[in-house]
Amino acid sequence: MKDQHDKRTGNLLATPNAIRQARFAEQQRAMGRKARKIWATDAEAEALRLYLEELRAAQGGGSDPASA
Repeated sequence: MKDQHDKRTGNLLATPNAIRQARFAEQQRAMGRKARKIWATDAEAEALRLYLEELRAAQGGGSDPASA
């Protein structure tokens, strides 16, 4: 069992994908973002995606995961 306070060893059993996802989530949190689940139609989801892209571009931040 891994020591809860061990900050040096890391998760030796984590897959590369799990590590990538954790890194992405941490970058998003550092930018002040939170993951949110919403109910929306396909059209509403597309409108929200476009609006967020426009809003983030105006704020000088990227909207795609690669810019995170």
